[in-house]
Amino acid sequence: MKKWIIVGAVAALLLGLVASGYLLLSRMGSAPTDEDVVGAAADVSRQPVEIELGTVSSQLVLDATVQAEPGKPVEARQGGTVTHLWLNDGANVEEGAPVVSVSLPAEPAPEAEEDESSSGSREVTLYAPVSGTVSGLDDVRVDDVLEPGAKVATVSTGEFHAVAQVPANDLYRFYDDPGEIMLQIDKGPPAAECDFIGLGASEQEDSGEEGAEAGETGAGGGSELTCRIPSDLTVFDGVQGKLSVSTGEVENVVVVPVTAVRGNTESGEVVVVDDAGAEETREVSLGMSDGQVIEVTEGLSVGDQVLDPVPLDPRFDIPEDPTEEEFDDELPDEGFEDEALIEEEG
Repeated sequence: MKKWIIVGAVAALLLGLVASGYLLLSRMGSAPTDEDVVGAAADVSRQPVEIELGTVSSQLVLDATVQAEPGKPVEARQGGTVTHLWLNDGANVEEGAPVVSVSLPAEPAPEAEEDESSSGSREVTLYAPVSGTVSGLDDVRVDDVLEPGAKVATVSTGEFHAVAQVPANDLYRFYDDPGEIMLQIDKGPPAAECDFIGLGASEQEDSGEEGAEAGETGAGGGSELTCRIPSDLTVFDGVQGKLSVSTGEVENVVVVPVTAVRGNTESGEVVVVDDAGAEETREVSLGMSDGQVIEVTEGLSVGDQVLDPVPLDPRFDIPEDPTEEEFDDELPDEGFEDEALIEEEG
């Protein structure tokens, strides 16, 4: 019996100590409010960072599609009548090989007399403009009459290129012609270098409702980047992949985090902090960026300190109207009203 009395006394003593500790902590200070936590987090996150030298390697990864190079046409520029087919459809030819011969009316000599007959014909041979595979000859027959400029056949080189859409805002990342371009085919061969061909406006044309939707969503615009795929890389028309595009690299330059700058192209603003803690908004000239850091070509030196993240531009940092939030809170829940009406009608 005494044993259980001792155990109960010890338990009561422990509970009393816990309660006393809780009251003591409560009297020493109240729990921080949400505003205190947010304010402290803001103060901690926005800290001066010291300017250093670094390397900026700008690289983009883009979705790409493989396309076959368009074939070169074999054209009968002057028209004529087909007299001979030198090849069968699907044959491989070398550049300059004969493909089709046509007959044209003979051209009279400039010094011919009026009573001299100008009848007759001459034969012209059409040659392959490039080496490759001939197609389209199945539609051509001997004695067919061709209009001037008619396409008789097409010679496909068997080459491919990759095309990638570059979002409009990413065009700022192209400081010059891109350097190395690597192509990775989905579920295909290992990545290989792809030779740059060009960067220009997209050939896609929006019209009607599709064009309106693109404008509303902001998805329109941009450009196409094209590169030539190596001939020894096995690809097929229409397969998908990715392009890793190196748009530039600079070493041993002044760099700052992109979050410490207002602006990302040509010029921007930073908030410089001196040794006394005073802040100064300073204009800087900007160079290359990799999406994480950005080169500063003028306006900052190694050892300077800037705020990161940079405060919002006061011209755009406009507080929200509190009355709008209050108005939203006062709006009734339409769903409950509808349910009430249904119950009454029932």
